[in-house]
Amino acid sequence: MYTVGVDIGGTKIRYGLFDARKLVRVEEMKTPKEAITERLIDDLRIFVQGRSIQGIGIASAGIVDFKKRKIKRAANLRAIENVLLGEILEKELQVPVALENDANCAALAEAKKGAARSVDHSICITIGTGIGGGIIHDEEVVHGRNGYAGEVGHMVVVPSGKPCGCGRKGCWEMYASGKALERMIAEDSVLAGGGFTPKDVLERAGCDNCRHVIDRFVEALANGLINLQYIFDPEMIVVGGGVTHSSEAWWDQLEKKVGEANIEVNVQRAHFQNDAGMIGASFLVK
Repeated sequence: MYTVGVDIGGTKIRYGLFDARKLVRVEEMKTPKEAITERLIDDLRIFVQGRSIQGIGIASAGIVDFKKRKIKRAANLRAIENVLLGEILEKELQVPVALENDANCAALAEAKKGAARSVDHSICITIGTGIGGGIIHDEEVVHGRNGYAGEVGHMVVVPSGKPCGCGRKGCWEMYASGKALERMIAEDSVLAGGGFTPKDVLERAGCDNCRHVIDRFVEALANGLINLQYIFDPEMIVVGGGVTHSSEAWWDQLEKKVGEANIEVNVQRAHFQNDAGMIGASFLVK
């Protein structure tokens, strides 16, 4: 029997078909602004047509209630906020449906088949616009009391620091994420005037202005990773997101920085990139 993994993002929805846990087919659609539930139903009916499906796992951006199988809050998915998505899809498609946060699914993918497959306790962080995180123990997602475990991007690293969209100040993602890099570039007249992107900066360690941004970014990222090691003591911390494969130089600098800590931090690049959420979602099907 087949399983399906779905990754719902603010701009696109990705569907993966798995045969014996092996990805055999991928489809990608633009995320509509409205009628997302209806679009999912229609797409999935076509996607699985003529196949025996064991279940569907869904990874979604935002704050997810995995027990009620609904998205509580997602800035770019307002049309399905507080919709009992899992229940509706299960009724319409007549197969079991599980729903989970996309960062947790990425962590699950790395734990099952990726960089952390050799360890029992790992944390996976994903550097995107913000910083997402997932905690894995014995191949299971750690949710905490209310399902918020792993929201590491909102760990305060600079008291009374830069305001975050969550309402607090000094959150980690304000200093070590894609939007943090964009802000640092905008603050540098040379880089801003040259139209530099975060990827451009991370690949140009020989440029003094770029080096200054890289140093600030790496220090903030390393400090957060060291904090996670002290708090959770995982066997491995996996770092994912587009920036992680942009340059060897800044990654080497990160490894050196975390190596200066008084505690061992085993930090590894994520194995999966764009498929991580979809692959992890497929593992939600038991």
